[in-house]
Amino acid sequence: MRRPARISDRDPARGAVRATGPVALVGAMILPLILAAPSATFAQQQELTHPRAMELDDVAWKAPDPAPLRLQLDNGLTAYVVADNLVPLVRLTALIGAGDADAPGGAAYAAALRAGPAAMRPGRFEQALTAMAARYDVAPQHTETRVTLEVPSEDVTAAVSLFSSLLRDPLTGAPPAGSGSSASDEATGESGPVLYEGSMDVAVMLLERAVYAGHSYVGARDAEAPTDAPASAPVSARSFANRFVVPANVALAVSGDFNPAAMRADLTSAFADWSGEAPAMPAHPLPQRAARREVLTYNVDKLQGWVAIGHELPEVPTANEAALLVMNYILGGGHFDTRLFLATRDRRGLTNDDSGFPEQGFRGPGLYSFRTYGRPEVVRLLIHLTLQEIERIRTEPVTEEELFVARGALADGDTSLWFRNGAATATTYAREWLRYGDHTRTSTWWQRVHAVTADAVLAAAQRYLDPERMRIVVLGPLDAIRNAATLEDEQALEEYER
Repeated sequence: MRRPARISDRDPARGAVRATGPVALVGAMILPLILAAPSATFAQQQELTHPRAMELDDVAWKAPDPAPLRLQLDNGLTAYVVADNLVPLVRLTALIGAGDADAPGGAAYAAALRAGPAAMRPGRFEQALTAMAARYDVAPQHTETRVTLEVPSEDVTAAVSLFSSLLRDPLTGAPPAGSGSSASDEATGESGPVLYEGSMDVAVMLLERAVYAGHSYVGARDAEAPTDAPASAPVSARSFANRFVVPANVALAVSGDFNPAAMRADLTSAFADWSGEAPAMPAHPLPQRAARREVLTYNVDKLQGWVAIGHELPEVPTANEAALLVMNYILGGGHFDTRLFLATRDRRGLTNDDSGFPEQGFRGPGLYSFRTYGRPEVVRLLIHLTLQEIERIRTEPVTEEELFVARGALADGDTSLWFRNGAATATTYAREWLRYGDHTRTSTWWQRVHAVTADAVLAAAQRYLDPERMRIVVLGPLDAIRNAATLEDEQALEEYER
């Protein structure tokens, strides 16, 4: 019996792979054509014209008008309703303008949201989510809480009703999420030396704890971390909800496969009778500023070392926001041409990533972190190069070419991602409305980015970056990191302290 033709067989005599069957015939026909083709190099076949000389049309893309998308109820609740029929799903997101740092009970309220509506018997909420094939998530942050429910479009009316019950009256008394484990336990992450997932998240969490030690951002969350709910948890959760979770302090982002008029009617029916006074919101000061740079080490059994470097980011005025983000785009904006990527990956092959993350806060400071990882023998060099590039952008102006690329990428590329689909559009506008009550920031973003100068970038770097005060978190096999041979000018770990 003839064996079916296969794509390839291994030639046992030569250890090579040889084509057989129809593939071999096609290859025999194409090979002479390849050999006869002009011998132009790959570089000669590329388009090397600089974008400035291409005479490209101006970008005509514009953000959608938010006004027709906005539903404003008489009780102060605002929703952005964006139909998007790409897939038969509906996403409901509530952005609550308060988080676990604003008052005791924030973490307990998030736990109550995860447990489901108070009107449902224990276990019924999970059954309802399973029956609808729903995805549900609660994400508490320092000064905001995000709740998301995604369901098939056929269940949209029931989902809106369920979502309203969740926000208005969740099941208080559920234990807050928290392991009560030590920082070293959390740094270990998953067991085994070859597993990497989560290691960077843990490193950033440890960095934030160090930066905000004793601050409301960390203190409130840690105070509610035990696995067994204290007796006061239901009371504190209800107190938090009564004070902060009211219509005027919630914005909804609703998107997906639905009829907009029917969705507006469902939202009005589910939320119009909700009431509550708009709260006076607390503001959170900067943490106590570190006097010097500090290295924090966590010994874990990993094949790589993970590094998070940074400090607090003060509240950024609108006038400075574009310059900060242009500066970060050039330094470590998560693409293949940043200064950090060129220094660590492109020229030396030390890592797959070295990027900066200026995470702005709201009603309080944020965190500016730089994150990288690599084999134990290159970790100290990664720290050295990262600090070196941070210092360089603070002391010398960026080039006109860097500025040209960054402004174009942020003004045209990033902006379009904010509105790339219905969910992104609704969430962008809902968050902006919740925080500021208007859409001035998105409507002026293009002009603000294109107005950034090299001097403004330098001023932003000097204002928002101070490498002499940064905390350096190193997570990994410390003996291997410390004992690695010196590759360039890197120092011993503890010598990076100031």
